[in-house]
Amino acid sequence: MNWKKVKQDIMRHEGYRDSIYIDTVGVPTGGYGHAFHEGSKLPDHIWESILSYDLSIVLEDHEKFISVNGLYHLNEKRQEVLFNMMFNLGYTKLSKFKKFIAAMQGEDFHIAAIEMLDSKWAEQVGVRAIELSDIMRRGV
Repeated sequence: MNWKKVKQDIMRHEGYRDSIYIDTVGVPTGGYGHAFHEGSKLPDHIWESILSYDLSIVLEDHEKFISVNGLYHLNEKRQEVLFNMMFNLGYTKLSKFKKFIAAMQGEDFHIAAIEMLDSKWAEQVGVRAIELSDIMRRGV
């Protein structure tokens, strides 16, 4: 079998999409016809690459969030908390944490930590919220 020719034909027939779409039979698909079924597996290095890509996108959003909200004064640990939350929630949802943002702007990190825990997000992520709110409160 001519592997190179078979690969080229499959790539041509499947076409390439850089985002996930629903194929003609209702299956989430991406790339060159890769179907994502419940329980689908990908090698660890592929997941690491996806994580690296996601982190690069979150970094852009994090920098925008810091700028828009005037949060340059946050120390490294508190910036890491924001980054972690941004990764989990996304820019739009994190932007809705108005009291949390206001508390950080006013350097009232005790209130910021309370606002983190007083959210649907905290209920959903459990221990993660407790850990991150503690870092936000203490700054270390």
